[in-house]
Amino acid sequence: MYPSIDKIKSILLQEHYISEEDSAAAEAAAHDSAGYVDYLIKAELLTKALFGQALAEGLGLPFVDLQINPINKEQIDKIPQAEAEANRVVFVKELDKVVLLATDNPEKVDEKSLKHLFPSKKITLAYTLPEGIDASFNLYEKPLDTRFSQIIGTGSRVAPEIVDEIIKDAFAYKASDIHFEPQADQVIVRFRVDGNLRQAGVVPKEYFENILNRVKVESGMRIDEHLTAQDGALQRHTDEFKVDLRVSLVPTVQGEKVVMRVLGSYVESYSMADIGLNEVHRNALEVYAAKPFGMILTVGPTGSGKTTTLYSLVKLLNKPNVNITSIEDPVEYKVPGVNQIQVREQSNLTFAKGLRAIVRQDPNIILVGEDPRPGNSRNFSQRRPDRPLAVVYLSRQ
Repeated sequence: MYPSIDKIKSILLQEHYISEEDSAAAEAAAHDSAGYVDYLIKAELLTKALFGQALAEGLGLPFVDLQINPINKEQIDKIPQAEAEANRVVFVKELDKVVLLATDNPEKVDEKSLKHLFPSKKITLAYTLPEGIDASFNLYEKPLDTRFSQIIGTGSRVAPEIVDEIIKDAFAYKASDIHFEPQADQVIVRFRVDGNLRQAGVVPKEYFENILNRVKVESGMRIDEHLTAQDGALQRHTDEFKVDLRVSLVPTVQGEKVVMRVLGSYVESYSMADIGLNEVHRNALEVYAAKPFGMILTVGPTGSGKTTTLYSLVKLLNKPNVNITSIEDPVEYKVPGVNQIQVREQSNLTFAKGLRAIVRQDPNIILVGEDPRPGNSRNFSQRRPDRPLAVVYLSRQ
């Protein structure tokens, strides 16, 4: 957590990082310490790293940037989770007689309570930003408690039941993706939840062939092909839930790896208030979206929420007097009132040709959503496939 606004202001002014006028403007725009800092960074008066260094100087501590040099699982395990969270502290490194711990709240650290972990060492503290501490704490996350793991534990070999339960578990956790990752003697199943991959269970290798064949058959893939990448789709519509899944399969040296993109009905109901943006960022996005023209870009890796953010924004802008048209590959969610176009290379409907047609359709808003697969980038841009792009173009008159 950040110190109080008064504490931050005092440090930044004393060290001449900002002026009185800059501080007053930040205070006027902020509701709390985080908002105060966000204003200074958005106004390009500070960078996050420079702010961290300034705060560390003011607190009389060295600065450790865990965003640039994140800690690993071995480091996080040096301090038990309960003690780390109680003290807002993580292990960084140790020398012969000294151990260095990073914290975003030095006043909260009870060094005596941590001494038993490093009995022969002197504990020294460094300051780091709250984001670095929170990201480090994610390493403590335990495997998800899933029903399909219990079924496998009973010795059941019924592939359809296991596949159904995996999908149900993913839906229950509101996962965006399901990963089946073959290892030497087992297959790791992981769900991407809130952008982070978390282990959901383990499937013995001897069970996986039947599960894989079941997924292939339902997704319309060839079950006799094991050496090439394949794509497909399957659905689960029950009284309890409705979910579509886009399936990708690639051969690895340990076996065929499967990833299912979960297109759950819960995402269709998301609004700007539901997608995890803080109040400052949400208000800024809504202000920009209300402008009569311009462009909003969302960028980030797979599973980071680009599509969900764009669809939430489109729902905000979707009014009876507005013509919204999208061109996507693929169309992941159907939005009532929006004219959605699926790219089809077989019929020569590419992004370029689709966009040319859309601008003749008297649009107010155009949404362009591109699948980050390498094969699709040639139709729209020459960017690298690991830097996916989605666009909302606002051209309201």
